[in-house]
Amino acid sequence: MTARPAGVSRGVADLRTLGGLADKRTPAYKAYLRISFLELERARHGQEIGAVQRRLEFMLRRCQEIDAETSAILASVAPSPAQAKLVSSPARGGAAQSLPNDAPAKPRQGRFHVSY
Repeated sequence: MTARPAGVSRGVADLRTLGGLADKRTPAYKAYLRISFLELERARHGQEIGAVQRRLEFMLRRCQEIDAETSAILASVAPSPAQAKLVSSPARGGAAQSLPNDAPAKPRQGRFHVSY
């Protein structure tokens, strides 16, 4: 260290520390603490996986319920055999036939038709 004149204060760079004297290997308590953090993280991920699996099962059950309800609705609105007629679409090349009391079907130009 260089000599300083009297009355000049020293800075942070002049402080003596024991940082270089310490052993460079990780102390045992820090290693055990790190292991405990890793175990806690693993436990948290396990809980998240369980929650996601329960949510997936719920969504799959709901999709089955939706399919069943859709099938029931379609079955309830299906025409009875007495009313059913073979109706072919002009878009598929067949001749358009109308149900009783309906106006004759108009050939459509595009794929979708909107009427107001």
